[in-house]
Amino acid sequence: MPTETESWKMEKYELVIVGGGMVGLTMALALRPMLELNAKITLIDPAPEPSDTDLASPSFDDRATALSKYSFNALAALGISTLDQHSSPIKAIEVSDRGHAGYHLMEATEQGLDQFGAVIANKTLGLLLWQKAKSLNIEYRFNQRVSTIKPDARGHTLSLSNEDKIHSQFVLLCDGGRSGLHHQLGLQETITNFQAHARIAIIKAKKPHAGTAYERFTQQGPIALLPFGDYSALVWTIPNDRYEKISQFDKSQSLAWLNEQVGQRLGLIEDISDWQDYPLVEKQLPVSISHGFLALGNAAATLHPVAGQGFNLAIRGMMRSAQTLNNAYRHNQAMPSFEQCQCLASELQKDQKTTALFSNRLISLFGSPQPAIQVGRGLGLNSLDRHPLLSQSFALAGMGLLQQAPGLI
Repeated sequence: MPTETESWKMEKYELVIVGGGMVGLTMALALRPMLELNAKITLIDPAPEPSDTDLASPSFDDRATALSKYSFNALAALGISTLDQHSSPIKAIEVSDRGHAGYHLMEATEQGLDQFGAVIANKTLGLLLWQKAKSLNIEYRFNQRVSTIKPDARGHTLSLSNEDKIHSQFVLLCDGGRSGLHHQLGLQETITNFQAHARIAIIKAKKPHAGTAYERFTQQGPIALLPFGDYSALVWTIPNDRYEKISQFDKSQSLAWLNEQVGQRLGLIEDISDWQDYPLVEKQLPVSISHGFLALGNAAATLHPVAGQGFNLAIRGMMRSAQTLNNAYRHNQAMPSFEQCQCLASELQKDQKTTALFSNRLISLFGSPQPAIQVGRGLGLNSLDRHPLLSQSFALAGMGLLQQAPGLI
C-alpha cells in the first residue's frame, strides 16, 4: 500500500481504462453519462496517439469484423451514426455441409429484420470510434504502458512505463489480455487449444454476394464468406494436421482448393489477397471481475471464430457494464458496490458461457467424421427450413441473443 506521501503525489482517477483498441474506445463512449457528471477518467494505451486517418493499435488490423444487429444498433446509439455508409449488410445467411445433404438459408426479412448485421473493416471501425471518442472529456495517455497493478482498500495503484504512479477506484482491462495484468491480481484464464489455425483473406468472385454470408462446413475445416464491399471476407478454420500442407499453397493452388471446397455459390473465385494466419486458442477468465476491477473483450474471453461472436459478446458485456457503472455514478457519485459487481459478474459469465457453448457445439457437430452424426446434422439443417421457430432460434444463437440482450445506452 502506498505511503501517505506517495498517495498525495499520485494522480487520482475514479476510473481507468487500460487499452485503447476497439473495446477500450467503445467503452469510453459508453461511459459518456459518467463523464457528463464530471467523473475523472483516463485511458492508457502503449500505441502512439491516433490521428483521424491513421491508427497504430494492433486492434485495428486488416481483418473484418461481423457485427450482429444488436452490436450495430449499440454502436449507433453511442454516436457512430455512419456505420451503414462504411459497412456491408448481411441480409441472408446460408449454412451448408459439403458432401452431405445439410443445407439451410436464413433471410433477415423472414425474421422481421432488415439485416442480421453488417461487416466492417477493423481499421474503418477504429477510425469511426476515435473520431467520436477524441472529443470526450477523458485524459488520454498514449505511448504509455501499465507495468504493475496493486489493489488496496480504495481501488488500485497502477505503475506506468514512464515511471508515473496513478490511483483509480475502478479499473477496466480492455487490452485483449496482452498485458497479463490480470495475473498480477491472481486471476487465471482457462485455455483451450483448438489445434487449428484461422486463415483470413479477401476474395473476389465472379458473382456478387448480394448481402449473403456463407458458412460452409467441410472436411478441411469450416469456411465463412462474409459480404465485404464488392468482395467477400474469408475466414477458413483449418485443423493443424492439414494446416502445414495447405499453408504452403501458392495463389493458384489456394484458388483451386477454395473453388473445390466452396462450390459455385459465388461463381468462380477469381482472386485472393495475401493470407493472414492465426493459431486458434480459446481463453476465458472464469472470474473476470473483482473488487474495483473488470476485464472486458478478449481480456475476458476469446472465442472460436466459427460463429463470429467475439466482438459481439464484448459489445453486450460493455453495454451491461456501462449501465452498472453509469447508474452507480448517477445515483451515488461512486463506483458500483460489491453486490452490484457480483450481479454484473453473474450476467457476464452467463452470456459468455452460452455464447462459447454455441460456438463449441458447432465445432463438435460439424467437425465430426462419424456417419451417424453427419446424417443427423444434415437432417437438422434441413429441418430448419421447415420449422420457422427453430430457424429463428438458430439465427438468434448465431447473433449471440439466445438470452436477453442488455438495453442500449
